[in-house]
Amino acid sequence: MTPSLPALRAFNSAAQYQSFRAAAEALSVTPTAVSHHIRGLEDQMAVKLFERVGRDVVLTEDGKRLAEATAQAFGILDDAVRTLRRSTRKAVRLAAGPIFTARWLMPKISDFWETHPDTELEVVPFYQPGLLDRENVDVVIRWERMAEMPENAVKLIELSPVAIASERFTARYGRVTSPEDLLQVPLLHQRNHWGWLDWFSAMNVQVAGPLRGPVFEDANALLRGAAEGQGAIVGWLPLIDQDLKEGRVARLFDEEITPTHGYYIEAWKGSQKRREARYAIEWLASQNRPTQSTERESGTKRGSRM
Repeated sequence: MTPSLPALRAFNSAAQYQSFRAAAEALSVTPTAVSHHIRGLEDQMAVKLFERVGRDVVLTEDGKRLAEATAQAFGILDDAVRTLRRSTRKAVRLAAGPIFTARWLMPKISDFWETHPDTELEVVPFYQPGLLDRENVDVVIRWERMAEMPENAVKLIELSPVAIASERFTARYGRVTSPEDLLQVPLLHQRNHWGWLDWFSAMNVQVAGPLRGPVFEDANALLRGAAEGQGAIVGWLPLIDQDLKEGRVARLFDEEITPTHGYYIEAWKGSQKRREARYAIEWLASQNRPTQSTERESGTKRGSRM
């Protein structure tokens, strides 16, 4: 008689984790249930599958042979199920950072609904999309330095860096009159130091030593810190236009810097076989038209004399 599928699944998980308890947690059952399944398999096949070593369990030679077979079999089944789910569901999962989602995607989302009313867009907030398991999403919106983007990248928006801070920052640390002054005051960084390093380079300021200051993944947290006077930050036009217009932060200089960073589309190859995913990718690509921002101009005028 062929062993039951639950018993084989329990054995496969136990073989993978080398632990009945860990297998039970992965399968959302009790360790006793896993133990019963394994014992049933051993009785049915008249072989010993595990040896106990302290609190751990180790596969026997027979167990290793069965584990290789179950891993391959369940791998094929899991791949088939994932493929069927992708091909039948109309939802498209999009992974993007929170500031991109709030500042770029949200103002445009009604257009997607009107253009593709039968397609559900599931947006997954993500700080480092490059680390995301691609099997869980169809499209990733990546943030990268322009110089490091793939040559054929479909860019959604190019970002120009500007130095920004709040009135509370100026009251605490004094007025900033030259770019060099920023080397002597608290700086906040997003993800790494490249934002400020690119800004200083564009402003012809030589940075002699390593930059200091806390690093944050979430740009929204960074903007909150700047608004509260915790430090100066690199803001990205046009994403911060509304912050400038409403006076939460202000530009420190009138710099006009060529875009150094941007967002681009990274689509999982298999997702492009699905009609709904293609719709989403094509819609995103259609939104990369340059826009004229009067908000940026007003922000420039406000910030140049902080």
